[in-house]
Amino acid sequence: MSEQIVSDSVSAIKCTNCAAPLNILGGGRVSTVTCEYCHSVLDLNDNYAVLSKFEKVKRPLGPFKIGMRGNIKGVEWTIIGWVTYKTIEFSDEEWNEFFLYSPTHGYAWLVYEDGKISLSMKVRDFDLFSWKVKKPKTLFYKKGHYILDDESYMFYIDYVEGELNWVAKFGDKFTCWDYNGVGYRSLSIEKNINELEVFHTTKLNKKDIYSAFNLEYSSKSKTRKDETFSDDDESPSVFNINKIFFIMPLLLLILAFSSLFYSKTVYDTSYRTNQKENFSIDSSAFLTSIKISVSGVGTANNKLSLYKGDEKIFYIDKQKVFFIKKDIGKSWVSNAIAVTIYLKLDKGRYHFIGEKNPNQSITTVKIEQQVIRTNYLIYALILFVFLLSIPYFKERE
Repeated sequence: MSEQIVSDSVSAIKCTNCAAPLNILGGGRVSTVTCEYCHSVLDLNDNYAVLSKFEKVKRPLGPFKIGMRGNIKGVEWTIIGWVTYKTIEFSDEEWNEFFLYSPTHGYAWLVYEDGKISLSMKVRDFDLFSWKVKKPKTLFYKKGHYILDDESYMFYIDYVEGELNWVAKFGDKFTCWDYNGVGYRSLSIEKNINELEVFHTTKLNKKDIYSAFNLEYSSKSKTRKDETFSDDDESPSVFNINKIFFIMPLLLLILAFSSLFYSKTVYDTSYRTNQKENFSIDSSAFLTSIKISVSGVGTANNKLSLYKGDEKIFYIDKQKVFFIKKDIGKSWVSNAIAVTIYLKLDKGRYHFIGEKNPNQSITTVKIEQQVIRTNYLIYALILFVFLLSIPYFKERE
C-alpha cells in the first residue's frame, strides 16, 4: 500500500514502484498518474497499482511543466498531465499536449506544436452518428464551417507524465480526421480501439500564454527538434500586415499579366448577299476566334469558307465543319443562331467567302485575335520586382 499524505489542496503519494513523491492535482475524475522518475503508470482506482511503464523514454523539451498554473480566457487552469504524440508515417512529426484541470471548468488540453499554442476541449454535442455514416469532406458545427484537411492520419503515444483521466500506454495508436475552420479554429475527430471522440481547438496568442504561466518570452527558446523555436507568433485576431506584403506582389502580377492581353478585332461586318472580304493575322501565338451570328431566321443554313491564298483551310455550315481538309464534326445545330469557332491560324493574309442565304437573313461575322501588349512587359516586370522586394526590406527593419 502506498503512503498517502493529504493537505488542504494537494494529495501527495509515493510511487509504488520507485517510492518517488507524486502530487495529485487533478480532481476526482483522474484515474492514472505517471511517475516522472521511473515512468510507471499507476492506477489511482486500484491502490496505485502499476499498469505499465514507459521504459527508456526521454522526456521531451517544452516550455510547460506539470504543476504550472495560468489564466486562459478568464479561467484558472493547472497543468496536471503531459502526453507527447508522434505520427506513424513521419516519426519526426511530434507535438505535446498538456492536460489542464480547472475546479470550475473541468478538463482541457494545452496543445504545443511547432512553437504554436492552442486550447483544445472535448466536444459532447457533435453528431457523431451522422459523421460515421457519411464521413463528409465538409461539415458545420455551431454555425462554423469546417473543411477536411487532407485524409485521415495515424499517430501514437510516445511519452506520458503526470495525471490523466484515462489509461495511456506507450504505442497506443489513434486515427484522426482534422477539419479546419476560420479564425484558427479546428475540429479533430479521434478514434482508438474503444472510443471515438471530438475535440474543438482554438489557436492562442503565444505571448499571452507565456505571460499567463509566468514564462519568459524571448526570441529563442529550446525545443527537442532543433533547439530553437520562433516566438514571433502573432495573435490570430491581430491583422498581420506582413502577409499583405507577400500576397500583394502575386496578386498584382496576375493583374498585370492579364492586362497584357486583349482581343483585337480584325474584321467585323454584316451582309445579306454573297460576301468576300480580306483580313490579316499578325501573330500565330494565340487562337483566333470567328463569331458567326444570324438575325431574323434561326434555321438559316449560313455557309462560310476561309482561304489563305488559293487554299481553302476552313469551311462551316449547319451540316459539317472542315479545318485544313479534315472533318472535325458538327458544331452548329440547325436551330442555333450563333456559333463561335476558335482556330489556330498562321500569321498572314486571309480572305473569307460568305454565301448568300436563301432566307435573306442578315449574317454577321466578327473575327478577333488575341494580342499581347509588348510595351507593357518591361513596366510589369519592374513593378513585380519592386513589390517582391518589399517583404525583404520589411524584414531587415
